[in-house]
Amino acid sequence: MNSKHASTALALIAAMATMAAATQAAAQESKAGSQVTVYGAVDMGFEFAKNGSNSVNRLSSGLNTVSRLGFRGSEDLGGGLRANFRLEAGLNADDGTQNNATKFFSRWNQVGLSGSWGAIDLGRMWSPTFVVGLTSDPLARNRTSLGWNMFLAQTSNTTTAFTPGFTDNSLRYTSPRIGGVWGELMYSAGEAAGSAASGRGLGLNLQYASGPVYLGYGYQRNNSGTAAAPVAHPEASVSHFVGATYKLGDVTLYGTFNRNTADAATIPDSTNAMASVRWNVGGPHVLIAQLAQRRVSGVDARARGVQLGYDYVLSKRTRLYARFARVNNEGLSRVTLNGLASQAPGADASFTGLGVSHVF
Repeated sequence: MNSKHASTALALIAAMATMAAATQAAAQESKAGSQVTVYGAVDMGFEFAKNGSNSVNRLSSGLNTVSRLGFRGSEDLGGGLRANFRLEAGLNADDGTQNNATKFFSRWNQVGLSGSWGAIDLGRMWSPTFVVGLTSDPLARNRTSLGWNMFLAQTSNTTTAFTPGFTDNSLRYTSPRIGGVWGELMYSAGEAAGSAASGRGLGLNLQYASGPVYLGYGYQRNNSGTAAAPVAHPEASVSHFVGATYKLGDVTLYGTFNRNTADAATIPDSTNAMASVRWNVGGPHVLIAQLAQRRVSGVDARARGVQLGYDYVLSKRTRLYARFARVNNEGLSRVTLNGLASQAPGADASFTGLGVSHVF
């Protein structure tokens, strides 16, 4: 064996020894109470979408659940105290890109401590109102949910106040559950130099779950402006969410009410409501239905939506699904679906999709 081959062999042996040592150390650490989990989902479907006179056929990511890759872990610090973290990146499974061009871990960035007293976390997390809306939606605020399309991500003839999904620069306290009751309190720092209130947020929720019943209320207040673009006199947007579910055997009923208001005279208020049902028909068959309504204050802008869904559950991780949704816009309303470009006021939107999702 020449010196070059010998050096290569020694390098390989050293690398293998390092990997073995790391594996042994990780195993010992796991035995000591530290755990790290890799998880995620890959979801893709083919959809035909239409908005007014415009239509498109496309392969879309996340029609049933968000395509994502995540890491979460927990370490037992003793005495009932644990350290926890979570990092999660959103993906476009149809082309392999990240779904937020400016943030790789565009969903969760969280670290904190937990114990019998509750949990404190810091980072980028769901807003307290979004948690209530997600829990009271059988489609969990995914890309096809009428709750997402009509409540959170829409405009009429002008921008309306809305509640955010994820909030940056946040500090959250989650209480322990007592008699089925728990809550969250979140503060989001605006981090704007010279304008401490720009971009600042405050949210909370109160939730109850026992047996077949879930009830939740969420409140969110966000100031205008950001650290990159602070404003001298921030104006607030406020969102209220009420959610409920009730399980009757194989049928689960869902209800959501949302009211969004704003200080700015140019931003109208909106009122939204949605009723949903999920029916585990038997075997692998699941049926889903949604009805939603949206009204914008001060302008003639109204929208009504309907969605029908079918899931064929292949396993705990994999399912086939079909979705159909339609939104009827009236007056100046311009609600769209699945990120379609907004069209003329009163243009209706619809989509039909077939897909497969796998979680791991």
